[in-house]
Amino acid sequence: MKSLSALLIAVFCFGIFTGSFAKDDPKNTAKNFSSSSRQVVTQSDHNNPVSVTGVPYYFDNFNFTNDSVGLASRGYTTYRNGTASGNNSGAQTWFQGNEGVFPAFSSPDSSYVASNYLSAGNLGNIDNWLVLPQLNVVSGDSLFFYSRSVEDNPFPDSIRVMYNPTGATLPSDPNWVELGRFLATPSGSWELRGFRAPSSGFTATWAIRYAVVSGGLFGDNSNYIGIDDIVVSRDQPLPVELTSFTSSVSGSSVTLNWSTSSEINNSGFDVERSSNGVWSKVGNVNGNGTTSSVSNYSFTDRGLATGTYNYRLKQVDFNGNYEYFNLSSEVVIGVPSEFSLAQNYPNPFNPATTISFQLPVSGNTVLAVYDMNGKEVKSLVNGFREAGYYSVSLNASDLSSGVYFYSLRSGNFVQTKKLSLVK
Repeated sequence: MKSLSALLIAVFCFGIFTGSFAKDDPKNTAKNFSSSSRQVVTQSDHNNPVSVTGVPYYFDNFNFTNDSVGLASRGYTTYRNGTASGNNSGAQTWFQGNEGVFPAFSSPDSSYVASNYLSAGNLGNIDNWLVLPQLNVVSGDSLFFYSRSVEDNPFPDSIRVMYNPTGATLPSDPNWVELGRFLATPSGSWELRGFRAPSSGFTATWAIRYAVVSGGLFGDNSNYIGIDDIVVSRDQPLPVELTSFTSSVSGSSVTLNWSTSSEINNSGFDVERSSNGVWSKVGNVNGNGTTSSVSNYSFTDRGLATGTYNYRLKQVDFNGNYEYFNLSSEVVIGVPSEFSLAQNYPNPFNPATTISFQLPVSGNTVLAVYDMNGKEVKSLVNGFREAGYYSVSLNASDLSSGVYFYSLRSGNFVQTKKLSLVK
């Protein structure tokens, strides 16, 4: 196997003389890809691969020439946006499927588009973009396609799905939105994937990315993938149908509410927040698995500072696949109407707790912790603060167990509360 460097070198040298590293060969060339390892499908499935309840308005079964020239003639654009070391032998980013590796989902057997490890040469990152032609997309339209990898593939071939409402094709365009990512199935069968457009675009573009870190001949994460039977349709149900997603603000807290009309294999929702373009997970809500009934969900994000925030839901299936749902508008936490010092939480605590306070006006502010004798043991805030909501973390790992006091002073406002450290 490739973890043995001597064997790798021998296999590589053998490939140079035998041509076993042709552009359409899989990485583990020692495997037998005889007809006995191919997927078995019925004739009707083989010729009618996609059945949608919506209205398909774009379809490509790849029953054409699928090299770079053939793809370009049908409006696709392709990019190799990764890195490469060593010789990649001019490998194409996307190329005609090879029925000797595995047959297409719909006949003829070579009628699919493929990509593999060779675009990274000996070692590098793979980021091969297959960008569809521009389409007039309405929010909620769905992209469907079949994907798979080599049977018993030991390498985690990763695929990402992107959407751009502006119609741009360059990978560097800032308007691309990642709709989800998954590992290409190594089970020896094609798997249907579906993703929904989060917004409308008169000339919008979808893209399928073969995206792998540490790929190439000597890398750990790449092999060979196939894409077949792309369909874009309207009103096609997806694993989770989100019917509403709203927010409400109360002081320094934001409550998110959302509903689904149906769910299939739904593990749950990660709640993510951004205030500066960087997303972070702030909570998780369990899903209802598979249900055709309406499900209502709620999550409250507490103790936020004054500012503007964006929220999104990351819906995760039990198999690890996911898609994003974005809140349509920004959430604004304003300035409080009065001074307040909240009780620390948790309390009692060990060794860390959070203290929240609010300032209706700007001014010099002091927040400090004192022992029972009135001696200051921690200075948490000492300086000018703008009006707004604040939360400060207290780490008391260097203090002894006992009762302490914390006091807030700002302008003419003074308030003191008690906290308990239990070790």
